[in-house]
Amino acid sequence: MTIHSDSGSPVLTLTLDRPKANAFDQTQLDALQQGFEQAEASPGVAVVILRGAGDRAFSAGADMGAVGPLAEPDGLSRWTAQAHAILDRISAFPVPVIAAIQRPAVGGGFELALACHLRVMAGSAHVALPEIQRGYLPSWGALERLVPLSGPGFALDMLLTGRRVSAEEALARGVVQRVADDAEAEARALADRIAALPPLAVRAALSQMAGLGDGSQRVRERELADLEKLVRTEDTVEGVLAFFEKREPRFKGR
Repeated sequence: MTIHSDSGSPVLTLTLDRPKANAFDQTQLDALQQGFEQAEASPGVAVVILRGAGDRAFSAGADMGAVGPLAEPDGLSRWTAQAHAILDRISAFPVPVIAAIQRPAVGGGFELALACHLRVMAGSAHVALPEIQRGYLPSWGALERLVPLSGPGFALDMLLTGRRVSAEEALARGVVQRVADDAEAEARALADRIAALPPLAVRAALSQMAGLGDGSQRVRERELADLEKLVRTEDTVEGVLAFFEKREPRFKGR
């Protein structure tokens, strides 16, 4: 895992970087955890982009041949619990996380992308959950994140066949939000656009999305509470003034 941030930029890029198609062994899983810990502790970060190095894959998922702890007692349950904890942290991350899927995202690599808030995919890439073809099933939260996006029928189709899904089909099914020839450049453009917005409002939007399962009344109460907080911030005053003065706003996150 490598971490890159342009000087003065609020966009931080985390790169999966392992020669074997960015597949996860214990070291790579630990690095992913540490990368997001560092991102959360970095002041001024407004958006995180997650990408894969090399020309083979965004990530090929778990490298079963390189995961030594799986052979130990309770090794599989501990490995899966760690993966769940990391992906849950990404799903609940306080700033937007964008997966830039320039190359295939397969198995756990696709599950990792699903944990991100937004996904941008190259037209030449594909996603898949091929585990059933090898006699087992996805275990990093694929269905709980895929079903709300695509519906149960499509998710079951992917689960039961293990087939490759093209960028075009993934976009049509709501699995990814944008498709471009250069997914990483498109993800950066999207990140820059979000990073230019008032950060308190962006965080509130993520919080509201995360709470949609709480029921409509709770969601409406949260919307009102967030609105009452936001209208008292300097950023809201600045946004309104900039609108009337026909200029670009200068947000400060307070």
